[in-house]
Amino acid sequence: MIRLAIVDDDALIRESLKILLDGRDGIEVVAIGSSGLDAIEISRRGVDVMLLDLRMPEMGGLDALRQMKDQKVLILTTFDEDEEISQALNLGAGGYLLKSATPESIQKAILQVHQGKTVLDEAAMRVVRQTITQEKPIEVELSQRETEIISLIAQGLSNKQIAEELFISQGTVKNYISNILSKTALDHRTQIAIEHIKGRL
Repeated sequence: MIRLAIVDDDALIRESLKILLDGRDGIEVVAIGSSGLDAIEISRRGVDVMLLDLRMPEMGGLDALRQMKDQKVLILTTFDEDEEISQALNLGAGGYLLKSATPESIQKAILQVHQGKTVLDEAAMRVVRQTITQEKPIEVELSQRETEIISLIAQGLSNKQIAEELFISQGTVKNYISNILSKTALDHRTQIAIEHIKGRL
């Protein structure tokens, strides 16, 4: 089961998402919150994936993301402003969807984020594309294997799928990703995918 948390300040949205998602495709809604502070506390208790809104009272989603480094997060919001999308992705959110997305799309995105994939809707992809010509390439020396892994991450493959594709162990994949993050001074797997899409890696 995928243990899911839903954090949104709109009670109707929270309950609707719980009804739509709980028990579907191995998803179990185990926690509900209404602010960034709730998100941090829920993350400390442990969940597999968190659906997180951006603009909430007390503390917003971006501030919460800064304090949840290892939490798999799917942003689900009504806002498609470029700056917020960029910040969320740079802070390591595994995906970004608008609340106008279909229940099936949200459900699929949760499964993909749980697998370590990056999920971007059209608004998020627009932001990524806009920065392609604005930034210089990241100049680092990468091995052929590291380059292969970067490409596979950008294609949306999970660590398990990368291991199967390259006939290596998942532990070895994790070691390569750690090396890539260290060399590039990036913080998250999601950033590797984004920088590759931009053409910087």
